[in-house]
Amino acid sequence: MIPLVFRVPPIAARCVESGRERCAATALALRRNVFAPGGDSPGGGLMLVRILGPVDVVADGVVRPVRGSRRKALLAVLALRAGEIVSVDRLTDVVWGARPPAANTVQTHVSALRRMLGDRDAIVARSPGYVLNAATDLGDAQRLIEQAGQAPDPAACLREALALWRDEPLADVTGMTWLDEQAERLALLRLDAVEALGEARLALGEYERLVPELEELCRLHPFREHLHRQLMLALYGVGRQADALDVYDRLRRALDDQLGVEPGPAVRESHAALLRQDTSLDRPSAPLVAEPNRFCITGSGARIAYNATGRGAPLVIPPGWIATLELGWQDQGLRALYAPLLAGHRVIRYDMPGTGLSGPILRPRSLEGEVEALRTVVDAAGAERVALLGASMGAPVALAFAARFPHRVDRLVLYGGYADGGAIAPASARRAFVGLVRENWGLGTELLADVLMPDGDAAARARFVRMQRATASAEAAAGLLATCYEFRVTELLDRVTAPTLVLHRREDRAIPYASGKELATRIRDARFVALEGRSHLPYVGDAPAVVNAIVDFLACHAS
Repeated sequence: MIPLVFRVPPIAARCVESGRERCAATALALRRNVFAPGGDSPGGGLMLVRILGPVDVVADGVVRPVRGSRRKALLAVLALRAGEIVSVDRLTDVVWGARPPAANTVQTHVSALRRMLGDRDAIVARSPGYVLNAATDLGDAQRLIEQAGQAPDPAACLREALALWRDEPLADVTGMTWLDEQAERLALLRLDAVEALGEARLALGEYERLVPELEELCRLHPFREHLHRQLMLALYGVGRQADALDVYDRLRRALDDQLGVEPGPAVRESHAALLRQDTSLDRPSAPLVAEPNRFCITGSGARIAYNATGRGAPLVIPPGWIATLELGWQDQGLRALYAPLLAGHRVIRYDMPGTGLSGPILRPRSLEGEVEALRTVVDAAGAERVALLGASMGAPVALAFAARFPHRVDRLVLYGGYADGGAIAPASARRAFVGLVRENWGLGTELLADVLMPDGDAAARARFVRMQRATASAEAAAGLLATCYEFRVTELLDRVTAPTLVLHRREDRAIPYASGKELATRIRDARFVALEGRSHLPYVGDAPAVVNAIVDFLACHAS
């Protein structure tokens, strides 16, 4: 996980929330701290810019309307990029389009918005534009949705997030192309949260209450496969197997007639489970319990710690950066990421030499050494053929293994990966960051958190920082970072024969989006999925989109 840029965004006031805190209290704390100092009004009350409905502001519990369509649109653009600099040119282009306003018009509107907000620091001038330093309902919703994957009661967090949508997003700033696109994106974000809530309620056995709600949702979204799958499971849960099978048949016909495609693997698998009356449909999922940690020795003498969880076809996950079997398994975000992968897979993870529970580094790090470690783990696990999930620096390792041992890889998934580490950032920037990590590992972990998980909340960042410092020394981290930049597998891409899925977030701050597109272009018949978001870590941000794509691909190409 290699930082591409070293400019650190405004760092929010950090507060580590206890896992026992209620979601509502966490949301309130986030609203007050996420964009200090502008999150509160001068009197100490909460200020919130709302765009999940008509654009307005809530200060001290009182709704303050925004006068004028252009002014609303300008505030909406700033709120969509809260905490980031939005240039005057960008504001002009979005709000006024092909008919730019008179000079200083943007400044005049910003001054009026400051007066309306009651806090000059809520919108700060930063060349070449402005930054909104205030909490937004969108920011709250995104954090609650992400937090749901780590919360003891995910349904409560998701309900609170969905309650923030008061109407169609950006309801009163329509007719502007970019804002219309953003409104559509926010509507899809809400629908993703609705689906996530449906999964949480299915796990709670709320079948009878879910059926009418899902029936209406399926009527409104006739091609949304996950909603139809949930309706099938809910109907089966109340003893209506025939109706559940009818839902599948109607979906299949609609997709065939209107789009010329078949239902995806996840829906087909649920349909097959219904037909055979699979007993797994009648009981909650098994808890995530890892096997005891084991150790194996590479040909060069390095001692590797590894473990496995689940049953089924082996899925091996090479380390994407500094990780530890012991502490990493305690992270709720990682657990939420791994849980769906355990349906039909034995997930095998390991620590690199010099990190976590593995032994010290005996030779200088290299791509060949990392491939040797992966092969040793695969052999020790007793696997002849495996699926590989390579994320970040684990991607070139998985690629090299798949190219050199094609007979041992049946599926390959690459998330946030790259083929040439030297192309990630200029040489001077690479040297500077390696030097910083070596000289000040404490600051280095903070910067890594800001770059790798800009959408993560304070508690998630704090956990990440603690894990980095607990599992690797400054020298080990610097050496690993330097090695990441040296990885180059460009010449191996055309030798990969396994079915391959490549995923990359469009605004990934660590590895350029173009790196993922290059992998998909150069690997024969690779499938490419472009994801929205800035965070490099797959379990931060829209994690369900990452997991769903991986699960569907693995199911579709199961051997």
